[in-house]
Amino acid sequence: EAGLKQHSFHMDDDGSRASSREFQEPDLPWAEDPPPNVQFGGEEAQHGPSEAGLKQHSFHMDDDGSRASSREFQEPNLPWAEDPPPTVQFGGEEDPSRADLNQPDEDEEAEFPSGPQEIHNRDPDANAANAAKDANDSADDLQRAESLYLRMLAWREGADRSQAGNYEVGQTLFKKSSTYRSVEDATWFLHNVKPDDAHMGMEAVALLALGEEIAAKAAIAVWTLALRASQREQLTKAGALELTAKAIAFHSNNPELQAAGAGVLRLLCSGHRLAQRNRRRVIFLGGAESILNAIQTFPDDCEVMREACGALRAMAHKNPVGARRIIENDGFKYCMEALEYPDDSVSSLASKAIGALQCAGEVDFRGTDAQAENLQALWEGRLREEREAGLRACCEKLRGPLTTGVLEAILATICIFMEDPVRYKFLNIVQPVVVCMQMFPGNPRIQVPSCQILLSLTSSGSLGNEHEEAIQKFGKCCGVSPLVQAMKELPCNLHLQRLAMGVLGNFLSGGDMNKTAAARAAAIPTLITAMQRFKKEADLQEEAINCLTKLCDTLGRASVAARLGLIDAVIAAIKSQNYGEIEGKLTELSCIILCMFSDDQKLRQEMVNAGALNVAKQVISKARSLDIQRWGCELLRSLSQPY
Repeated sequence: EAGLKQHSFHMDDDGSRASSREFQEPDLPWAEDPPPNVQFGGEEAQHGPSEAGLKQHSFHMDDDGSRASSREFQEPNLPWAEDPPPTVQFGGEEDPSRADLNQPDEDEEAEFPSGPQEIHNRDPDANAANAAKDANDSADDLQRAESLYLRMLAWREGADRSQAGNYEVGQTLFKKSSTYRSVEDATWFLHNVKPDDAHMGMEAVALLALGEEIAAKAAIAVWTLALRASQREQLTKAGALELTAKAIAFHSNNPELQAAGAGVLRLLCSGHRLAQRNRRRVIFLGGAESILNAIQTFPDDCEVMREACGALRAMAHKNPVGARRIIENDGFKYCMEALEYPDDSVSSLASKAIGALQCAGEVDFRGTDAQAENLQALWEGRLREEREAGLRACCEKLRGPLTTGVLEAILATICIFMEDPVRYKFLNIVQPVVVCMQMFPGNPRIQVPSCQILLSLTSSGSLGNEHEEAIQKFGKCCGVSPLVQAMKELPCNLHLQRLAMGVLGNFLSGGDMNKTAAARAAAIPTLITAMQRFKKEADLQEEAINCLTKLCDTLGRASVAARLGLIDAVIAAIKSQNYGEIEGKLTELSCIILCMFSDDQKLRQEMVNAGALNVAKQVISKARSLDIQRWGCELLRSLSQPY
């Protein structure tokens, strides 16, 4: 009874036990000063503490004059520090079987509820903490917290945009921040956005700053709006480029955002007046690193890979600084790996990205001539290494099983590498290319790059005779047959006709055996048909007449060509050049082949009947070049011979 008064207990919210009695002053014997009549060292004081609370003391003086006690330390009597005995009665009957007071029984729970209740003498800090916990647990306060978070993001980005000079976006973020209460409230109007909804551009761009989930939906909306080239300039002025670059860099683990963001960068860097400015700007914003990181993070995501390769192509297009930044971050290697991607669109865009990277050797800054030459030499050497490694990899891939889309991308990439003299190190590629032409007849995406590759290898652009070796390899693998077949199956493809005629002309310069092989492959009628179809294409006419001049060096082949309409086609070519008034070699080449045909009396008669004599006179009078006039005179002399 002296140490513990009757207690009544209840349970706090956290399960601990608390007492509702008032604070009781502890009995601390050593804290009491001895009364004035205490006798030090002997007799009992008249007003000293009770025997139960304080034992006999003996005091002495320390060196500093303070008083000290010689007794041992005595534990104070703290009533609230003592746990109640096992048989303490909590407002009801005694339960002697309870050994653990921390586990209340049913009677205790019934009398002392665990829920919060108002207790006037509780600590104010504890009340505030419990009130905050209750508020955070409610659904309304969670929504309020989300709204506050979105509003803070809007304010921060609005301040950044305003500081960067993009006041319209900053004002939009500040104005709309109060309406951003949840993700749905912020993005509800984006569900049915269409490319023609230009009025949504500003608000959609602003949402790119509001967290990962909202930014992903906003990026898709901005990409949809950017599909219209007329709206890309407006989106650029609204800050879409900067906010998209920031979003894909910050939320790098969201594939939906990465794909849509890369698509936005691709569209904003092409097809409008500010495209070139955007290409330079996005490199400064770290867009190249973010796109390459997306390729590494999501190599199996078709959407990410397609948009990322397209973005790399757009960034590097006519932008040497961007191309160099991409190459420095292993972009060339990633594009080469993407060539074998199963999706045809990915492999095609990867090939085009490699083509755009070839401008890295160009100099586009103002500096001294020495600095420009050093930079150009440095990057030309780097590009040559990349091209050589790429050609080696492509040659190995051509010999393995490939899908049609991958084969098309690889052939297109080889065409890019063929512009470098390093191509002559890979003459063994001739045979696989011819096989590709044989396996995919009539496919322009196979035939056109194959002809381009063969033309590059057989042209005399090397210092040695490597092109002659390439012509021999082309002849050994019977490449002239699929070449002529491609011209027959794609007669309206002007580009292929030009390339094939170039390859055929190089092949015919290899000797009589090659001419015989070309004649057997029906090259003569194919060439004449192309001349008749493309009468206004002077360069194609020149290539065709050049090939026929080499091919019709015998009377038999010349007679076949004349019977198929070659004489009329050549005279029409001369007239198309206004008898030599238009600059070019077409009129001169036409006069040469007619002079060659005039050696035979029968062919000469056919030429006169076709009006060649009058044509020769017109060439002499109208041609501006002395060489053309000279050949006009020679033609007139040949045709004037007696029969």
